[in-house]
Amino acid sequence: MDKTEEELTMLERHDELIHHDILPRLEKVEKAQVDFSTQVQTIADQVQDIKSSQTNLELTVMKDGQETRGILNKFVDHYFAADNQRMETQRDVIHRDERITLKRLSTREKIVLGIVGAIAGSGGVLAGVAGLMQLLK
Repeated sequence: MDKTEEELTMLERHDELIHHDILPRLEKVEKAQVDFSTQVQTIADQVQDIKSSQTNLELTVMKDGQETRGILNKFVDHYFAADNQRMETQRDVIHRDERITLKRLSTREKIVLGIVGAIAGSGGVLAGVAGLMQLLK
């Protein structure tokens, strides 16, 4: 075999090696790279969808929170208005009871003063009892 035939044989082996071994491997690598790029793009799209969904969820939660605060504020205002009204009613009842009590004390004072005045018969003792009763109030 001369050098040209050897070179041709070697070229045929290389050609066979390239076509049967290297090119199929290269095609597999290229296909895997295309698949990988497709998957990366799919994942990137999904991440973008998740970000968008998260933003929408945040807005929804904020809106619901605002509506809830509005409802709670109305409830609190209503509750405190009712509570204030109840307190005013109780205050009015207490003031009325105090007026009744004062009137009763006034009547009792008159009775006590009348008895003490009848027993003591002196203006000095009567003034002392009246002063003592004023201090007790």
